Amino acid sequence: MMNKAKTIISPLYLCLLAVVVLPVAAQTAGYTKLNVKGRVQLEVPSDWTISDAEQRRRVKEHGEKLVGIPTLHTASFAAQSYPAPSRTMIRVSFIPMDPPITQADVQQEVQANKRQVLKDLADTWRDEAPTMWAGLAKNGVKEVGRPSFAVEPIGGQTALIISYGRTSTANPAETMRVTQYHVLLGPEKALITISHIENDQQAIAAHNRLKSSIVIR
Repeated sequence: MMNKAKTIISPLYLCLLAVVVLPVAAQTAGYTKLNVKGRVQLEVPSDWTISDAEQRRRVKEHGEKLVGIPTLHTASFAAQSYPAPSRTMIRVSFIPMDPPITQADVQQEVQANKRQVLKDLADTWRDEAPTMWAGLAKNGVKEVGRPSFAVEPIGGQTALIISYGRTSTANPAETMRVTQYHVLLGPEKALITISHIENDQQAIAAHNRLKSSIVIR
């Protein structure tokens, strides 16, 4: 598969874009349970802010202006801790895959040569990331440290994972840790991006609680 690495994780920088509000499905003990397109279930604190369609439009246009490339997908859900500045955020997108790549395909490749899978993932990131960083630099956002790559389960599925640090837009002295979970589901990929401020115990706890609530079908 990992000749298909570029297809699997591109476009990386465009995952920064568009989001849309979803209706509340259930609410228990301060958490709101949401079902995104019938494929990703998650729970967020009830006081978090869920982005609406107008925010989606503004973020999409701003992101395209920064990067200089049209958006190839629209995120289906995004939420962030409140009040601002955000300490924890999540986005869920669904991106068409052509050709389709199934969970069985991913697992077969990982079992055959996990090291090569990770190398191809890293190589593709190095090809794609400079465009993202150039766009973010226009807003004063810089890369912090080095990215990491992994293959791990999330929500009952196998994910290809890219994690990197960047300066916070609210406070350049703080680092925002961004983790992308690329989950291949046949004709589409679920891209789940969870971000949190490093060394903030409340943000880390929210991140861990959010991640553990995810179920992917």
